[in-house]
Amino acid sequence: MNESRGGLRAILFQFRMEETISLLLFVPMAIALIGVSLAPPGAAPVNPAAADYPDSFVRLITLVGSVIVFFWVVRTKPNWHLVRDSLPFLFAANIYGNLHDLIRFYGRPDITGLLHRWDVALFGVEPTVWAQRFIAPGLTDFFTVCYWLFYVTPPLLGLFLWIKGDRRAFRETMVSIVLCLYAGYAGYVLWPASAPRLAIPDQFTVPLHGLSALLDQTRVAPAAIPLTAYGAFPSLHCAVAILTVLLAWRHLRSFFPVQLFFGIGLVLGTIYLRHHWVVDIAAGLVLTVATFWAGPRLESWWERMAARYAAPPGRGVEDEAEEPPVAARVAEGG
Repeated sequence: MNESRGGLRAILFQFRMEETISLLLFVPMAIALIGVSLAPPGAAPVNPAAADYPDSFVRLITLVGSVIVFFWVVRTKPNWHLVRDSLPFLFAANIYGNLHDLIRFYGRPDITGLLHRWDVALFGVEPTVWAQRFIAPGLTDFFTVCYWLFYVTPPLLGLFLWIKGDRRAFRETMVSIVLCLYAGYAGYVLWPASAPRLAIPDQFTVPLHGLSALLDQTRVAPAAIPLTAYGAFPSLHCAVAILTVLLAWRHLRSFFPVQLFFGIGLVLGTIYLRHHWVVDIAAGLVLTVATFWAGPRLESWWERMAARYAAPPGRGVEDEAEEPPVAARVAEGG
């Protein structure tokens, strides 16, 4: 029995923590995708704007393929450090792209109305409606840019730390951000909710138009992703943006002012652009604090367990932690 348990631990701890969490999340996702794939045509309504979104069977094949690629990289390409370090973001994107099927398959109650009532009870008015008085083309473009930088600045912070060769900071940053994303995904499934722009469109009397036609088109683009219909609570945009601010302050102060500026712009922009209720933002900030505190501690615990039970394929945990900076490896011809 003890030998069997030790063998399981050796298998488990040869992977990084965020990799293990991803693989575990793939199980209920695969079940949901299979269930949706076997459902009769027309069993669930389809938003016309998302009609061209890949069907569940195609996404199931993509999910299985990504798992195969992951195991191939881990087992046969131990020196592909940047590829493996980047995989968690790709896994997170894969899970995000399938969350609407998880939400539909597990069928939790929609809490949109509750969030709306809470906002009005707290402020006496719906903040996204109240914010219409500030709408201006230039401001609309600015907040749109801040909103889309959510997909840029967190990976950019990780890349800068990776190039700097600060392995500990990179790992803590990666684990904290991925934990935040996955906790938010769980929130989407447990408490499905729509954004104000979808739930109360009749209350918005001032249209959102900017100076850039391209940015105007990007504000319409989320409708082509089915999750946006029920992925409001908590606000992961706000959670990850502010988490990146805190991580930049801790690990890379030169990046902190940039992330602070755009992070504040993003938080304000989620109200201005009608993407979130204020209650969503509050829940997102709870995730920020929790994962900022828990990420480094969980990563340290996982490394201790990995050192005790199993070294990653091709190299030890200690070797990975002591990996020299990228600049030094280049100078050495590595």
